[in-house]
Amino acid sequence: MGTYRYEGKEGFAKWKGLEFFINFIRNHDEDIYDDDVFKILRDVIIWEDALPPFRRTFDQEELQKIKLRGNSKEDDRLDPASFNFNIVDMFYNAWQRLPRKTVKDILVQLLEKAMCMKPSDDSDMKDILQQRLEELQVTLCLSDLERDILLVHYLVRAHVLETPEPERILSAIQKLIFVAKCLNCNVNEVRKAMSDSEKLRRFGCISEDIRLNNSLVGFFDGTDDTPLESRYFKKYQDETLPWEFFGKLASEHGAVLKNMIVARKLEHGLNILLYGAPGTGKTSFARSLARELELDCYDIVRTDREKEESKIDPKMARLAALQISDMKVDRTRSLLVVDEADDLLSWNKGQFNTVLDTIKTPTVWITNTPARAIDESSRRRFDYSIHFEKLTSAQRTTIWKNSVRLHKVDALFDDDALAEFARRYQTSAGGIALALRNVANFAPTKEDAPAMIAKLMEPHCELLGIKPDDSLMPAKDYSLEGLNMKSGVPLAHIVEAIRRFQTEAPSAPPDRPRMNILLHGAPGTGKTEFVKFLGKTLDTKVIVKMGSDLLSMWVGGTEQNITDAFRQAKAENAILFLDEIDGLMQSREGAQRSWEVTQVNELLQQMENFGGVLIAATNFSDNLDPASLRRFTFKLEFAHLDDASKKHFFGRMFGVPLTSGEAARLEKIPDLSPGDFRTVRQSLYYLGENTTNADRLDALERESLAKGHTRYSSTRRRIGF
Repeated sequence: MGTYRYEGKEGFAKWKGLEFFINFIRNHDEDIYDDDVFKILRDVIIWEDALPPFRRTFDQEELQKIKLRGNSKEDDRLDPASFNFNIVDMFYNAWQRLPRKTVKDILVQLLEKAMCMKPSDDSDMKDILQQRLEELQVTLCLSDLERDILLVHYLVRAHVLETPEPERILSAIQKLIFVAKCLNCNVNEVRKAMSDSEKLRRFGCISEDIRLNNSLVGFFDGTDDTPLESRYFKKYQDETLPWEFFGKLASEHGAVLKNMIVARKLEHGLNILLYGAPGTGKTSFARSLARELELDCYDIVRTDREKEESKIDPKMARLAALQISDMKVDRTRSLLVVDEADDLLSWNKGQFNTVLDTIKTPTVWITNTPARAIDESSRRRFDYSIHFEKLTSAQRTTIWKNSVRLHKVDALFDDDALAEFARRYQTSAGGIALALRNVANFAPTKEDAPAMIAKLMEPHCELLGIKPDDSLMPAKDYSLEGLNMKSGVPLAHIVEAIRRFQTEAPSAPPDRPRMNILLHGAPGTGKTEFVKFLGKTLDTKVIVKMGSDLLSMWVGGTEQNITDAFRQAKAENAILFLDEIDGLMQSREGAQRSWEVTQVNELLQQMENFGGVLIAATNFSDNLDPASLRRFTFKLEFAHLDDASKKHFFGRMFGVPLTSGEAARLEKIPDLSPGDFRTVRQSLYYLGENTTNADRLDALERESLAKGHTRYSSTRRRIGF
């Protein structure tokens, strides 16, 4: 018997491959269409050992059938000197052309002799594959069968083993049968071990089309040195925000959560959902909660690596990582955090709910997904949930104050500066902390520090698509004078009425009227500018929600957005301005869909119960639901300018007098609004001194003419020939 040469770095793979190959040969009676199946014999059987059993078993006629083409000379003796011959071709041809059972007997006998040369197991001599296979088995708590199934798949991928036909064309059942033959077990055992409910599939080791996860190939062969456990979970060891940083969240929700986690029974899991607007501190809250309870915080790894090639669904892989983490960490002193869980929460609810029901370690799920987008059966499984709303200006101010102390730069900023930062930069706690950390590194003077904040925050906000909160500043030359109001109550009186409403205690009169105001009229007549003026005059924040902002594709989504808008305004003591409200408050009489009714109902209910200032604007008041009109305390109609108003805005916008002829021409231009004068001023700005009143009046006539076909025109013009 020749010397078996499977030693060194790849010894374990070769010996296990030979063991599996022997089992396959014993169990396989069908054709073999790929001669590579026998290439494992090259280093196992030498010519001197293979020739005698063939000579003893077959006659000369049968032996001639397995001669190779291209012989150097004809010879009726099996002699290596007379053939361009090799062991692989010999057995491949013998399998195809000679009695199969006899060939199998010879081959198995030779292979069993080869196996006798296998060295004894020595833990000090384990190669990388053997070490990592054992590590994976321990980490995933795999059975020996599951371990060996993975090994067969790896050896096929490494071309130590070959399937009877090219693997790429084998069906799933053919792959199962091949693995069963290699392991000398029933195919049903293999099928069960590779089913959806078992670890190999649940943990993403094997894909749906029965392929080994690509990331495991690199792990097994040593080309990927990423520690195994870190592929599934990582311990968070960086700094966390102080618990008191979260204020009301910590004192109210945090107190409940701490009691729930401490009091839970170990045989039961605990799933906590943190959901809501992005950048509101959900992840920081979870990590600080772990620190507050002196628990180890583990982040469940998210990776889409090689998902296309391995066909392992990344969502399934992440749920698998969570389950593996649950098995490996100390459940009595750990908190698992599944960040960016949006795709999981909206995925296969059956598999997701099963995971929720089986995880025993307290787990925090973090998502920006609205609650309504999560299946109700999944929502019911969360033991506790916290809705993180968009940060208010007051909350951001608190974050700025906490953050400057945390980064030891509080001496550089006074409270007014921090309040201005909070108003202007509507970013998250993370963005604030990032800016202040850089300020601390630069160590500027108190005079330079505010400018440095601006230099850091403006590109940060631009990158994230956050616009500075300057959108509601009124035009510098804006005043109430000159507006053509048809409501009877002067706007100045409305301003004072709102001021009294804000200063009066809400519980003062038993039947305190609401402060809901409807602004209606043609576009450009000053509705939005009035709201801007109101906010500045009353020193009150204005929260603007366009009707289109509140409409949602989700069932119940519009209603939830309406509720959130009123809740935000209440939390910030702000004026809530609903612009272009006609799409939300259209008459229910002609509604054809249920949601067209429910969204109006929700809006009416919120208007009824809201204790703040609500202003709604529309260009189409005729379309509003009649019940909504009754809920407005004031209905202010902004009309097109009358003759006196036109002259007022001409003088205000252009700063030049009109001749009597020009004034008469201006009076004849119909349907002008303050917005038209501003548009004309902007369009003529760069013409400078060359601009005349004739140019201005021409431009105003064009603006008026453009309205000739709209519903707002007082004098409809016919268009055509």
